[in-house]
Amino acid sequence: MKILKLGDRGKEVLDVQSRLRSLGYDLGTDGVDGYFGQDMHSAVLTFQQESGLVADGVIAENTWCELVEAGYKAGERLLYLRIPPFRGADVLILQRSLNCLGFNAGPEDGIFGSLTERAVLDFQKNAGLVMDGMVDDSVLRIMAKVTKDGEPHSTEAKIPDRNGGHAGGRSLSGITVAIDPGHGGEDDGFVLASGLREKDLNLDVSLMLAKSLESLGAKIVLTRDSDSPMNLYDRPAVANAAKADIFLSIHHGYYTSSRAQGAAGYYFCRQGYFSEAGSLLAQHIVDRLADELQIPAIPVLGRNFAVLRETQMTAIMIEPVLMTGEGPGGMETAALAQRESESILAGLREYFTT
Repeated sequence: MKILKLGDRGKEVLDVQSRLRSLGYDLGTDGVDGYFGQDMHSAVLTFQQESGLVADGVIAENTWCELVEAGYKAGERLLYLRIPPFRGADVLILQRSLNCLGFNAGPEDGIFGSLTERAVLDFQKNAGLVMDGMVDDSVLRIMAKVTKDGEPHSTEAKIPDRNGGHAGGRSLSGITVAIDPGHGGEDDGFVLASGLREKDLNLDVSLMLAKSLESLGAKIVLTRDSDSPMNLYDRPAVANAAKADIFLSIHHGYYTSSRAQGAAGYYFCRQGYFSEAGSLLAQHIVDRLADELQIPAIPVLGRNFAVLRETQMTAIMIEPVLMTGEGPGGMETAALAQRESESILAGLREYFTT
């Protein structure tokens, strides 16, 4: 898709503006005019913040998909299990309602998968409806009677983790780990003045980590093992196809101030639902990175990134260091990558054995 940013014009901008306005976002006095101005930029930032995305004011693939999905209202379309699955705000509302009524619809990710279908079938059975897995008006009407205005819990409420949870006391031997080196191909990520590209550092760390995990008996799946392009939504698809136990996306952060430093981690979170296992795993790894590299441990954050939402296993994104930061200073790239991979491995081992 074409990436849209401040200053762009055209029918694609008109489309985004129309969707934003239909969702209630303020586009200022100019409104839907086909120009990506400051008012639209502010609206995009607000949408991204409320959706748990990277708030950069740019319409790229992740933001565009979330914007399209946000426009689906409950009852506007017939929902059922299909390939590709239905995605949208209507699916998310359905999952929230089913989970709060005690029917396990799986992670509240807005994706109509097999767990959601099973929950629908269970609900239909209990409600005396035809068990066909189809979510139509008959299902929604009965569901509305047993929930409060179709919203059974507040967005601030903690919803139980429906994605397997944490299983401690295990060995790394025999598990499947999907490692995702961020960026690649024409997408360099952040580039330092020295010429160091984020995509290269991501790959170096990932390859070292993969080698160490393999030596411990783990099965490794890499979304890329060279400087090759990788579609955002293809990355979790690789992990899902491999039926991985853990998904690790490796990136490196950057900040406007060169004094900023720290290790960061992200796990899946959407409204009142979040992955407890992902939060725990990310925290173990961030703590080990901070100890090993002598940098601050930034508190782990819940986000609705595509690679965290689309994966069907415990998934996290790790940013071991800020490329623009002061620490760890003076370290060669290869040595830094090695230290990072060792720290991530230590965090993984800690997660599984405690």
